[in-house]
Amino acid sequence: MNWKDLMNSSEEFLNDPSNISHFSLREHPEFPNLSKLDENEVLEILTDFLKAENQAVTIKNLLNYAPFYEMILSKSNMPSIYG
Repeated sequence: MNWKDLMNSSEEFLNDPSNISHFSLREHPEFPNLSKLDENEVLEILTDFLKAENQAVTIKNLLNYAPFYEMILSKSNMPSIYG
């Protein structure tokens, strides 16, 4: 499912754990690093992140935690002043 369609989905859809297979950030402008990765890999990483935080694995929670992982990826891709 396209990320634009995901954003316009109902709360019920976003909170239903059985819908996580529809999760996608492909070409999302706010997640340039995550959108370059394989969709299954992103889903797996964010699912592990949620489980570690004892959160339900839903699209809504995946979207809530995606900015944190995007920041981690952004910082790891930044050049260091120390070389």
